[in-house]
Amino acid sequence: MNRGRARAQSEEAEIVDLSEEGHGVARLDGKAVFVADALPGERVLLRRTRRQPSYDEAVLVEVRQPSSERVPAACPHFGICGGCALQHLAPPAQVAFKQARLLEDLDRIGRVTPDAVLDPLTGPVWHYRRRARLGAKYVLRKQRVVVGFRERSAPYVADLGECRVLASPADRLVEPLAGLIQGLSIANRVPQVELAVTDEVTALVLRVLSPPTEVDLERLRAFEAAWPVRLYLQSGGPDSIVPLDGD
Repeated sequence: MNRGRARAQSEEAEIVDLSEEGHGVARLDGKAVFVADALPGERVLLRRTRRQPSYDEAVLVEVRQPSSERVPAACPHFGICGGCALQHLAPPAQVAFKQARLLEDLDRIGRVTPDAVLDPLTGPVWHYRRRARLGAKYVLRKQRVVVGFRERSAPYVADLGECRVLASPADRLVEPLAGLIQGLSIANRVPQVELAVTDEVTALVLRVLSPPTEVDLERLRAFEAAWPVRLYLQSGGPDSIVPLDGD
């Protein structure tokens, strides 16, 4: 498959749809062009960054005619962090998009059409996500550990201070988790943290590629005591997950 770089000049196009990943879709040269951060109905200036046989990828250079449903992204990490794709779309329009995509998939994939469609169930716009997998990485250039989702267009871990989509108290734990991991002797051997927030407890599962020392365990116990969380360690597959203390 040809993955060659596209020409660098900017092109003007109309966005006609949204992809399942939340990218705007334009039609140029008979091909679909996916443009992150663009919305249907917008006239935009884009620059193609990657050509594929059946589609191209592009970056948004300028919005020349914005959609009436475009809103400012509230998170300072939006555009870099890969945890969200639609913060620039008004929340009611996000719900409508997801419902329309579901009905399209039922028709296209399942070959079924519902007799009736109920109103979608909605919750809070922020602090709604109860499960997530965060990356952790000691970055030599920064001389510290960063914790967050993967970056949108790169394999790096986004350097987050907080996450406004995570349910409380997980939304406030990103930076403290980075500090906790950095203080461990195995700081470069903890590649990810999985979290689950329930009504009773918040569980954090640290993937550990090397066993923590007794000093590390004391630091982990202190963190568990300071925050309303339960810590678990995972040394291998899912069957290896154990509480910090106990079985």
